[in-house]
Amino acid sequence: FARLARPTFLIGGFTSAGLGTAVAVFEQRLVDWQAWCVAVVTVAAAQLMTHFANEYFDRNADVYTTRTAFSGGSGVLVAGLLDPRSALRAALAWAAVALGGAVLLDVAGHQKAAWLALAIVVLAWLYSAPPIRLQSRGAGEADTALIVGVLVPLCAASAQGLALERLALWSTAPGAAAMFAMMLGVEVPDIAADARAGKRNLAVRLGLRGTALLGLLATAGVYAGTAADLAAGGPRSLLLECITVPLAAGLVLAFWRVIRDPAEAANVAARGVAFFFLVTLMGLLGWAVPLPWRI
Repeated sequence: FARLARPTFLIGGFTSAGLGTAVAVFEQRLVDWQAWCVAVVTVAAAQLMTHFANEYFDRNADVYTTRTAFSGGSGVLVAGLLDPRSALRAALAWAAVALGGAVLLDVAGHQKAAWLALAIVVLAWLYSAPPIRLQSRGAGEADTALIVGVLVPLCAASAQGLALERLALWSTAPGAAAMFAMMLGVEVPDIAADARAGKRNLAVRLGLRGTALLGLLATAGVYAGTAADLAAGGPRSLLLECITVPLAAGLVLAFWRVIRDPAEAANVAARGVAFFFLVTLMGLLGWAVPLPWRI
């Protein structure tokens, strides 16, 4: 059951929520720890809901995948180790927890954060659940980038009372672009399996060459977003994102290498996950470094 939950991926949600909290503290010089706890638990619950729902609704496609550490699902349901209904029940239970968190945020007076939390739950459910199944319509990548890269940090920032103004919005751009690039990377190893199962995500629709080109644009978007963030008034410590450039170059090269050598597919997925984590971590640190001198 723990393997089915794929808890490792919760780290990305924590760094994204941490980013939003750091932006709020940078602007307001205070932190509401109770609201922070509710927001983080709500985000984690929505993420776990997504993991379990994805495992349940993708189990037919996962039969054909070659699993890696970051793609192809957990393999638990495919191997028959658990009844698939247990994954659906767990998804619904975590959805209830996430919705309860949204209610608590509303009761505490954080209405914007509550609405953002509700949007996170709804869009996350629509990612893999029928009849919409955004992941099969070429919209799942944008959906995930919007949720993890934009809505999660804004929910955490709103829980601290920060207005959704220009600086807060631009602060989400690098993480959203990195999440989009990561999604493309983790889809590459499963292109054949997803096509066979009728799961027409962007990697299936575009093929390896088109996916590589879009991955290049998404990777470049990280640094364009950072530049816009600095121009909007972000701290100069956001230049910490420059540390991610070698990893970005490695990811782009891996996208192109897999066209000639399909055996590189797992490498693309791993690099995509590492790139997203490092981008969000450097963004978090970029906003957090000045805090001791501002609070």
